Amino acid sequence: MGARRIPAAQAAVEIMQDEGAGTVFGCPGAALLPLYAAMERTGGIAHLSAGHEEGAVHMADGWARTTGKAGVAAVAAGPGAVRLLTGLAAAQQDAVPLVCVTGRAASGPHAPAVPLRHAGHRPPDLVRLAGAVTKRAERIEDPARIPGAFREAFRIAREGRPGPVLIDVPAELAAVEIVCGPQPATPPAPGAGPALVDGVRSPAPGAVLPVSVPPDRAAAGPAAASWALAELAGVYGSRPAADTYVVSGLPEVCASGAAGRHRVPRRGGPPGWEVPTAIGVRAALDARGEREAEVVVVVDAHGFPLTAGELAAAAQYAVPFVIVLLGAAEDADPFTSPVKLAEAYGCAGRDVLDPEEFRSAVEWARKEAVSTRRPVLVEVRSARPAGASAGPPGDPVGARAYGT
Repeated sequence: MGARRIPAAQAAVEIMQDEGAGTVFGCPGAALLPLYAAMERTGGIAHLSAGHEEGAVHMADGWARTTGKAGVAAVAAGPGAVRLLTGLAAAQQDAVPLVCVTGRAASGPHAPAVPLRHAGHRPPDLVRLAGAVTKRAERIEDPARIPGAFREAFRIAREGRPGPVLIDVPAELAAVEIVCGPQPATPPAPGAGPALVDGVRSPAPGAVLPVSVPPDRAAAGPAAASWALAELAGVYGSRPAADTYVVSGLPEVCASGAAGRHRVPRRGGPPGWEVPTAIGVRAALDARGEREAEVVVVVDAHGFPLTAGELAAAAQYAVPFVIVLLGAAEDADPFTSPVKLAEAYGCAGRDVLDPEEFRSAVEWARKEAVSTRRPVLVEVRSARPAGASAGPPGDPVGARAYGT
């Protein structure tokens, strides 16, 4: 095929297809309309809309870890877009390849004059802000540059130590027609296909790598973790290792070798990153036909509410997984009911007050997730069984300090 005149956004979408980006996770806005219009014309790339920008990046992170390819997030530039920096920083620390596209309404000399008194309402300079948490951050100023920028973004995200790359694309440039020649064939990324576990490519599909995560006091698990994890291993232990993916930032889970599961652990993720990341993992598994595989989120009561809003996206797009929320009766937040919160987003939930009920509750959640194609929550609020480890003493001062 010879040279063609096509919108610059369409050239970008065709490159995304070449690079294996089967799903784009994003927060749509007017500045992204040329990109989404090109995706609709071209076909072949699904879109999953996140509740906010940080969630979109975490979803792309989970998708990348599962596929071994660079994940893609697309958000409209604006005050809320600053939230994506948290997800980019997490991907950088965990060495996850991502390409983040930000759409901007106007740029450079094309932008209308803004009175000084309104200068504070300008979108933040995402390229400057993202420079410290990406391998590369570039603002497009010439529509002819868009194909090359996208091709380089995927290459840079994968090569060496993987990490995130940001491209800022003004909407009026994305819609401009450019002369686009034949796209060069893209060599497959080394190891593309196997899952990324702990930011490292598995040596073979289905392989499980040992995980070593330094203790993190801010992410220390609740007292219920020790016995509940043993029970959880018993529930999933009979399944093949390649069939269960466990997403968690709790050190006890990250260091656990029980049941030989795939583990998607946290090094740089903030509290609450587990739910959107699991959406990306589940979306990747479903896209490649692995609907029998199971995704399990293990999170504590402090982190769960922070991005629980992404349960709405999981319900909307039929993304099922099981959430095990670890806590104890003395850790319960009197102002928040996780089960009611899950139900408010259209998902099912059940709390566990008796340790003897834990296994049956998890088995119920597994079946419910399959039948409803939505996340299902099991909240552990039981007292510790006799003889179980009490864990570290509670800190009444920092009881509601979520931190990172």
